[in-house]
Amino acid sequence: MTIVMYCVISNGVRYLIVSEYETFDMTNQALCKKLEVEAKFAIPDARTARVLQLVARIGEFTLDPAETLRVRDTFYDTRTRALRGARNVLRVRQRSDGRTLVALKAPTKQRGAIHRRPETEVAVNFERAPRKLSRENLPPRLDKLLAPMCNDASLHPLFATMQTRHIRAVRQGRRVIGEWSVDRVEFRAGTRRQVFYELEIELKKSGTEVELAELVEALRQSWKLKPQARGKFQRAQEFMSHNE
Repeated sequence: MTIVMYCVISNGVRYLIVSEYETFDMTNQALCKKLEVEAKFAIPDARTARVLQLVARIGEFTLDPAETLRVRDTFYDTRTRALRGARNVLRVRQRSDGRTLVALKAPTKQRGAIHRRPETEVAVNFERAPRKLSRENLPPRLDKLLAPMCNDASLHPLFATMQTRHIRAVRQGRRVIGEWSVDRVEFRAGTRRQVFYELEIELKKSGTEVELAELVEALRQSWKLKPQARGKFQRAQEFMSHNE
C-alpha cells in the first residue's frame, strides 16, 4: 500500500490531498512498458459534453484544439473466458485515422476519479477486427503475456463498442502533461441501444500525478463532475449480458 500526500491550490484555496492506493507487481518487463494513469468523469448530458469539447482553460492548464476520431473497439476472450478469470481485457481498436491497436489491460486499481492499470499496446496491420485471434497472429510482446492465461486457446470476439472521441492535449505552459478526451460512447445489442458521455484525462510522461490531481480538483470545484468508478468494458459487458 502506498500513501501520497500533496497540496493543491484551486481558486486561492489550499487543499491537502491524501491518495492511498495499492502498488502493482511490475516484475513482468513487458508490463513495465506502461502504467496507464487516468482520471475518468461521467458527463451528465450532450450539452455539457459540447462545452467540454471547446473549453480553453481548466485552472492553470490550457487545452489545444481538438482532434476528432471515430473508434470501434472489439473485445476478445477464449471460449472458457480465461482472460475474464485473470481480470485482463484484450481489445482491438480501429481508429478513423487508419491506425489499428491491440491492447492488453491488466486489473485496475481505482480510487475516486483516478484509475491505474498496467497496459501493453501495440500497433498491428489488421484491416478489420478478426473473427478469431491466435497468439501467433499477435506481436511477440502480447503473445508472451497471453501465454500463461490462454495456453494455445484461440480468442474470439465478445462484443464491439463505438465511440466518437474529441482529443486534446493538456498543457502546463508549453509542456504537454496529459491527453483530454470527451467521448460519446454507444453500446448496441439487438434492438437495444445506450449512449452516454465521458471525460478521460490520461497522464503523459511529462506530467505528474500532482498535476493530474490539480485537474481533478478543478473539475470537481468548477464543473461539479462526478468520478466514473467503472470502466467502459465492464459497463458494456453488463449491457450485452441482458441480451443473452
